[in-house]
Parts: sequence; C-alpha cells; structure tokens
Amino acid sequence: MKWKDLKSNLSWRGLLKDIANEDSLKKLINNGDAFYIGIDPTSDSIHIGHFLSLSLVKILSNYGLKPIIVLGGFTGMIGDPSGKNSEREIIDHSVVKNNVWKIGELIKELCEKMDIKNFEIFDNNEVYENLSIISLYQKYGKLFNINTMLAKESVKNRINQGISYTEFSYQLFQAIDFLYLFENKNVKLQLGGSDQWGNITAGIDLIRKFHGKEVDISGITINLLTDENGNKIGKTSGKPIWLDIKKTSSYELFQFLINQTDDMAQKLLLQATSITEKEFNEIKNEHQNNPKKKLLQNDLAKRFISIVHSLENYEKSFNLSKILFNEDYEKISKNDLYDLKNLPSIQNENKSLMDLLIEKEYISSRRQYREFLNNGSIKLNGKTIQDEKIILKNEFYLEQVCFINIGKKKRVLIWNNNI
Repeated sequence: MKWKDLKSNLSWRGLLKDIANEDSLKKLINNGDAFYIGIDPTSDSIHIGHFLSLSLVKILSNYGLKPIIVLGGFTGMIGDPSGKNSEREIIDHSVVKNNVWKIGELIKELCEKMDIKNFEIFDNNEVYENLSIISLYQKYGKLFNINTMLAKESVKNRINQGISYTEFSYQLFQAIDFLYLFENKNVKLQLGGSDQWGNITAGIDLIRKFHGKEVDISGITINLLTDENGNKIGKTSGKPIWLDIKKTSSYELFQFLINQTDDMAQKLLLQATSITEKEFNEIKNEHQNNPKKKLLQNDLAKRFISIVHSLENYEKSFNLSKILFNEDYEKISKNDLYDLKNLPSIQNENKSLMDLLIEKEYISSRRQYREFLNNGSIKLNGKTIQDEKIILKNEFYLEQVCFINIGKKKRVLIWNNNI
C-alpha cells in the first residue's frame, strides 16, 4: 500500500517520469531502506530547480525512507553532460570545496525548516580521495561497455557537438557513487531528474555486476521543472533564482513567483511545495472565481518564501510589492533597501536624468526621452515630470533611492550613496 500511495502522490503532482525495477521498489519502501539524490556544487548556492529535489526528499521521507543528499565534491569537478549543449568549464578544487560547505549548510537549514527527519549529507569526494587510477580501471573500468555508454542520452545528445573523455566518464563515477552508497549506507534507490535516467541505470547495472542480478535495487526519475517553453528552470534559465537570501532577496523571489502564469503557478505549487490535493483544489477553484487577485500565485509565494526564507520575509515582500505597485514610494523604509538592491538600478553620477537613462540604455535616444516626457510617461517617485534637464538632487531621494517609472512597465532605481 505504501508504494501505491506514493506512486499516486507523485503522479498527481506531475512528477513521476520513469521507474527502474518497480517490484524491487515496493520492497524497499516497505523495508524503509535509504535513498539518495545528488547535487553537484557548481555554485555556492542551490537554485529553485533544486528545491523540487528537496520537496521530493520530503515526500519520500514521509513514507519512512532515509534520505541521503549527496554533494558532488568529486563529480562537481568533472561536469555532468546531461542536458548540456557544450562542455562545462572545469571548476578549481578549492572553489568546489567551498561550494560544498556552503550548499551543505543551506541544505541543512532547509531540511530542518521542511521537517525532513533523519537526513544525511554526504560528500562523494570521500569515495575517490584514496582511489588510485589503476584501481579505478581494474576494478570498475572493465565492467563498463563503451557501446552501452555511447547509447546513453546524455552522451548521444553531445556526440555531434563533441564531448570530452572527462564528461563522457561522468556516468561511470555516478554509478560508482551508487555502488558505494549501496555497500556502505544501505542505499537501494536513486532519485534524479529525467535527464539522469542513463546515469541511474548505469549504477543499477554496476551494483548487479558486483552483487548479483537478484539484488533489489531501483531508480526513479522525475519530470524536470521547466517553464512553458520547455526550458529548465534554475541556474541556466535566464537570471538564476537562488535559494540563498544573500543572492536572491525575498522580494526578488516574491516577484518571480507572483508573476508566473496560472499554469506555471499550478505546476510549481504541485511540484515544489507540499500542498495537499484538497488544499490545491480549494485554492484553484477560488482563483478561477477571481483570477485578477492572483490567489494561486500568492499562495505559491507564501508557501515557498515561508520555507526558503521565512513567513515574515513573505509578508514584508508582499507589503513592499503593494507599495511599489501603488507608487506609494514615501512608505519605503530603510529596512526595505536590501530587497531593492537587486532590482534594475543606476548609481547617481551627477548627470541629468535624461543622460543617465540613455547611457544605461533604459531609453534609446534624446528623441525617445522627449516623447516620453510629452506623453507624461516618466515619473519621479510617482510624480510626472516635464523638466527635460532635471538633475537628481539630494532632496529628491527617499532613503537613498529615487524611483523612476518609464511607461507602464519599466521601473529603474537610482541610488545616491552620498546621503
């Protein structure tokens, strides 16, 4: 029954993609064995796409499985070719080591906030730090067939563009990870995005070569978190939405979530939060009755930001958004400045507003600037301006910042650090 419930839960959320050895999986869930999911530390933070992985960890841990989150202190220096059109840049060992530490601390914090019990964080550099090259080839290399490796999607998709031996070998190391965790930490299930299927099955094959074909071992892949154009949401899709508040403020995160379409808001609610089916249907129906209120998007933002940052940060971002939307700029406080720092901005250079906006390419020319002025489409702190030669003096600034609106959609902040 546990597997039936879990499968239904994953399917309803639109997460479940492929299953390796479903009969074995049923046994693993009933036994409460360990499972793992891997994250390569290619940056010093994880992004919104990784949160889907943590949500999945939460779901499986609720069914009694022990979660192990593997940070690729070793594999992060190689680079996974899955989903990539070109070779990754090699990351220096010291940088990867620092990334592992920072991501590990962030994941610990998030797991505690999400009430994920009995989790373990493991750096896979521990698997390889004492493994010699000759041992690698003799013990493992002989068990990998080149034809099978070439048939993996992650490799096939890169053959025409070219793939280095370094990235080609990535699947070998991910398979060794799985074997090591199976032998040392009772891990019998690997989770991953749909682009990890080839790597997961390579690990299953390797374990069976060492321990026999009858061993219960399994894998699950989930649908990647993608936007409406099929582009992967995360670090490589536009501006990264980081989970570290120092890199992406709560206000930025709020704006990202509140501006999602209805379809994307539903998808994110299902795949990246622990919303129940009853809660989801209630908010969806309420939203359909009055879509202009953006109830779906706001519920998503509240759930997400409350976990990633805090409920207080969500409420602060919600109120700040209302102030900016209503152009009620005088209500901006000093405490709001941090959240505003990462919005489109200019540093005051004692030039005219026209020259600043043209130089920073917010307006294309003097002619366009004058057209905006004549149409009443340029506002300073919510008030329409008409002076073509206006220079921003200290008295114009509200808590070190001027709010410039250009037309209906474009807003730029001009900072004065001399106040």
